[in-house]
Amino acid sequence: MSKGYRPRIHLQSEDRKMSIRRFRRGEILFNEGDPVEGVLGIHSGSIEVLRRRNGVEFVLGTVRGGQFLGEMSVAENRALRSATARAASDGEVEFFGRAEFLDQISGSPDTARKLIVRLCHRLHDLEDRLVTDEQRLQPRESRDGLGDNLAVHGVILAAETADLRRQLPEPLDIDTVPFVVGRAVLPGEPAAPRDLNLKLEDHVPLRLSRNHFAIVRRDGRYYIRDLRSTLGTMVNGRFIGEHFGADEAPLVIGENEVAAGGKGSPFVFFVTVAEDTASDHKRISQPTDRE
Repeated sequence: MSKGYRPRIHLQSEDRKMSIRRFRRGEILFNEGDPVEGVLGIHSGSIEVLRRRNGVEFVLGTVRGGQFLGEMSVAENRALRSATARAASDGEVEFFGRAEFLDQISGSPDTARKLIVRLCHRLHDLEDRLVTDEQRLQPRESRDGLGDNLAVHGVILAAETADLRRQLPEPLDIDTVPFVVGRAVLPGEPAAPRDLNLKLEDHVPLRLSRNHFAIVRRDGRYYIRDLRSTLGTMVNGRFIGEHFGADEAPLVIGENEVAAGGKGSPFVFFVTVAEDTASDHKRISQPTDRE
């Protein structure tokens, strides 16, 4: 999960040696719908995460050496894989069974903390779903798992792609966070758990989720939070969402690129954060994975 963390290898164990395997570019490591038997710790190379919907393949993003793949499936005790893992290059992975993975992260406090934070985000999502009906009948409370409603200035959302500019022709000044972006509900679909601040139209095969991502503020800093979208979100080249190591990514002062819905999605935004948005909003050093 942590970009700089590499799974430990106990070379003295023959069983451990057998759990390390090489893979070749184009090889499928597991398929969507396969049983969840454990977690992959990536030692080298890169693996694409993809989903297929209505016969169309969507690449959600890439996981690289030093990261885990499938850890949330184990943490949430899911039975089946929710995406396919395909090698984008040659490399090497180590397999950890369910119990073994939980033992493994106990030796890495930073990794354990990040996993706990992600699970807390999921708990907030569950709470939102449980109280959806009450929220529709009563005034919305400020706390919905995304933090308090805060008045802000100096945050601008604009469309980067031509397709998106047809729906968002002018830059939008954001005056309150959390600011939730998603798509309009299709006929027969239930309403989204959260009200939208920006509602966009999409068509099959869908790229946007009903609640896709939110701009949030915490401790004077701004973040993009993926809201358990189907195809994930990319922030300044960093992939976030269900299949990656985090559900949030910080925004830097200045211009940020946010892509919703996997690689090649038409829903690509610029989020600009002004230098003086808050006295305690300091510049964040954010490496990117752009290639």
